[in-house]
Amino acid sequence: MGNALHDKTVVVVGRGSGIARAVALRAHDEGARVIVAGRDKAKLADAYGGLDVTAETVDVTDDTSISTLAEQVGAVDHVVSTASARARGKLADLERKNLQLSFDTKVIGPTMLAKHFAQQMNPGGSFVLFSASTRSRSTPAT
Repeated sequence: MGNALHDKTVVVVGRGSGIARAVALRAHDEGARVIVAGRDKAKLADAYGGLDVTAETVDVTDDTSISTLAEQVGAVDHVVSTASARARGKLADLERKNLQLSFDTKVIGPTMLAKHFAQQMNPGGSFVLFSASTRSRSTPAT
């Protein structure tokens, strides 16, 4: 590829698959220092094994976890969050706690990531926060 992100630091929050993986790999290919973060540091490290990608732990539902990650990482150029916790299942089986976790993970958590990383964002940096689902469906019938 190229070197459009040479000497840039990119933090990607999410699992080591799907969009998060695609973003991390592209940033790596473009010369960025890539830090991936999620709840399971070991799984992330395995997902990027062999690449010069740093894996860290973060729980976007925990402000202390977010601020700790921001402090560890230091100055950044781009932060991407694809974190999610979807409330799934039949409508009759949905529980408030699952919906709250989903909202916290996809809306509040990424906003708190932006809050904690904003103070150390380099000029020209960016936040990309994925907060919607491509498909949402509740099943009313049993």
